[in-house]
Parts: sequence; structure tokens; C-alpha cells
Amino acid sequence: MLRAFYLKYLTGKQKQVVKSKYNQFKKIVVNALFSYDGAALQAKLRQMGIAKTDTLLVHANFEPDSGFKGSPGDIVNALMEYVGREGNLMMVSIPFRGSAFDHLMKNKTFYIQKTVSMMGLVTETFRRKEGVLRSFHPTHPVLVYGKDAAWLADGHDRCLYPCGPDSPFDKFRRLKGKILFFDVGFGAITFFHYVEDLIKDKLPFEVYHPEPFSAPAYDEKNQLHQIKTYAFNKNVVRRADKLEEEMSMGNLIKKGKIGRSNLILVEAEDVVGRQTSMVEAGNLPYDLPKNPIPTPAESLK
Repeated sequence: MLRAFYLKYLTGKQKQVVKSKYNQFKKIVVNALFSYDGAALQAKLRQMGIAKTDTLLVHANFEPDSGFKGSPGDIVNALMEYVGREGNLMMVSIPFRGSAFDHLMKNKTFYIQKTVSMMGLVTETFRRKEGVLRSFHPTHPVLVYGKDAAWLADGHDRCLYPCGPDSPFDKFRRLKGKILFFDVGFGAITFFHYVEDLIKDKLPFEVYHPEPFSAPAYDEKNQLHQIKTYAFNKNVVRRADKLEEEMSMGNLIKKGKIGRSNLILVEAEDVVGRQTSMVEAGNLPYDLPKNPIPTPAESLK
């Protein structure tokens, strides 16, 4: 507050100088008091109960002032070294921002080897690493590295429901996976969609838009396919914050801190159990839609 008070009396150039000095000072303090490296991160994961044999789905954000000594690539390397040899490392590489429905309406072509992940710099860095596989799906492709990578990534193009049966998310659950949020909030939980597909018959709204899309996509051999997929109902607001609150009350969330980075860890089966029980109890982790679902044809009008 005090810094903001004085800044308003400075010229534009003076503000730039002050902000530059402040950022330099902040960096010095962070490096002196909060710095950590890949080995320390791995030790923290171990302390939180993540084993090297686990299948770990990571949502991550790179914060320059987190204290981590290295680049996004160094974070990825640390994660790959820890669970990528005896277990599996997974990240979601969604190629759009906003709703899958709006993205599919644009009829953009998906290239499994070239389409950039819009889930952050850590995910995009992971996508480009040697040995990382990407599942073949136009809206919810998953990146996988580890002993079960081929099986986890296989067949996603044959899944009408992007996070449903036989998708990488379904296989992730079968491996009793864990979800790690690294400097990102619980709201990033894509696995939420897997559970709502699992319990869609119990929900008082349609989880998907009624008509499947046919999306153009090129595979690793540069061959064009038309992948059929449903899009999630964009008129429903997913309330991951309500799910987080319920899981916290049930002591189903582990939290950790290293440097200035915040870590959150949950188990896939606990997410399934708590999200399901909430719906069954009428405590819906959603804001219900007020408008009917538009068909693709109606959306073009």
C-alpha cells in the first residue's frame, strides 16, 4: 500500500526505475531465503507421500519468484527423473482456452506433434521432451512419460467422451493415480470431467452437448483423421472450489510448501468418492445452467 502511495507521485520513467530496483531486491531476497532446486523438490514430493512408482498427474505453473533455481525445463526434468522411471508422469495439454464446444465450433485442425499446449509453459516444455507421448485427441490430449506411457496414451481417438471410459483419465484412475498441483490452484483439476462422466446419469443436467463433433486431426505419421468427440456442456459452471472444500473437510488433501511454491496433492480415488457423494447428497459442485444447450447449428446463427 505504501509503495503504491508513493508511486502515484512519480513520472513514468521514475516508476520504471523504482519497479526495476524493487524487482531486483525481491529476487535477491527470494534467492537468499527461499531458493530450492530439483533435488529439493524431489525430496518434498517424497515427504508428501509420492512414491517413485506412482502415476502422477501434474498441473503446474512456473513462477519466476517461486525460489526455484532453474527453468521450466529443470522442473520437468526433476519430475521425469522422480516418477518417470518406475512410475508415470502425466500432464494435460489442452490446445485452447475457454470451452471445448467453442473450440470445436471453429473446426481447427489438431496436430499431435505440433499443436501447442495452452496449459502453461511447464506443460509445453514437457510436450517437447524426448520420449514423451501425447494421446491423440483434439480437445483433451494427455502427455505421458513412464513405464505405462504407451498404454495410457493409446486409443484416445476412439473415445467419444474425451475424459470418459478408456481415456487416459480412466486408465490413470485404474493405476490409482495421484494429482499434484504445483503453484496452481485446485480449480485446474481436469479429472473433475472424468468423474462427471462417470456419474452423468445422476446429474440433473446434460453433461455433454447432444451432437458429437467430427474434428480434423493429424497423427504422428502426418495422416489426417476425423475424430468424433462430444463437447462438455459449456453452460454449466464447474465448482471445483466446492469439491476442494469438501475434500479438505474430509482430510483428503495434502498441502506442502517449498521455497515460495505451494503444492497440493490428492488421490484420484478420493476425488471420485467425494465428488460422487456430493452429487448423491444433492450438494452439487456446479452452478446449474439457466439456458438450454445450443446445438452446433443454432450456435452459428
